[in-house]
Amino acid sequence: MAAKYQASLAALTEVRNKTMTQAQQPYLAALAAAGQKAAGGKKPDEVRAVTEEKEAIAAGRTLAAIASPLLPRELAMLRAALLRETARVERDFATRAQQGATEYLRGLTFYETKARAAGQADLLKLIEAEKLKIAGQSPGSVKPGGKAARNLVVNGDFAQKKEDGSPESWNASDRGRGAIITEQGTTFLRVVSADKTVTYFLQNAGRPAEAQELEVSLRLRCRDMKGQGAYGVIIAQRDANNTVLSRDVPCSLSAPSPGWRSLSGVVKLRPETKKLSVECRILDCTATVDFSNVRAETR
Repeated sequence: MAAKYQASLAALTEVRNKTMTQAQQPYLAALAAAGQKAAGGKKPDEVRAVTEEKEAIAAGRTLAAIASPLLPRELAMLRAALLRETARVERDFATRAQQGATEYLRGLTFYETKARAAGQADLLKLIEAEKLKIAGQSPGSVKPGGKAARNLVVNGDFAQKKEDGSPESWNASDRGRGAIITEQGTTFLRVVSADKTVTYFLQNAGRPAEAQELEVSLRLRCRDMKGQGAYGVIIAQRDANNTVLSRDVPCSLSAPSPGWRSLSGVVKLRPETKKLSVECRILDCTATVDFSNVRAETR
């Protein structure tokens, strides 16, 4: 089962990388021509801007949404087309990879239940280790060009849901307080706070040995909010004994946001941290909050 999942993910990544390479060719050709023209016209600022774009693509980095003002204007249309195609390819990859991860986790859960009933402690440890490994191989964990990253959030795009409408791989503070919704092509988790204390959906992950920081990001929307609280993503760090070391708040809002807002932040991991929790939370207020594209990437 594990070998089949890894082979499927590798094949999917190869298709994504080939598609991205093809999509980049028109813009790379235009950059090369623009660079030569700028060099001939003795415009060092334009040459530098063109070079930075080429280096970003070669390194597998995502191009900035807003282009440098030093880039030649004739590149604008091709650059915009590449950004649109990149977003489309990444969405498709994330959806397909998440489907594969969710199916594999379901299989692991089936065998975990049988092992627990049979008292097979060693097998349970192996299954838990495999689940933690998959948490680090969820969508986006392999960058174009094959460079590994570790997104610890499983089903952070909320593409997979349970029969009751709640998201797969997430545990809720209260039943019936959240459901996956799709509006105008955007899929998200809608959470309705139970009262003015705390309402959340969370999932746990092991701390990869090489990780020093977490880069956390998501999109948030809240059209109604009553109270002086806040909503967003919380990262809890625990040691080997499951003692809470810290609760970091990298992405949070304390006022209504009728439109979608993209937030990001960095959490520094403590040396003694062994376990992590990612929590979509509403605290000390009554509100209806939409969470989308939740990610926590190690670096």
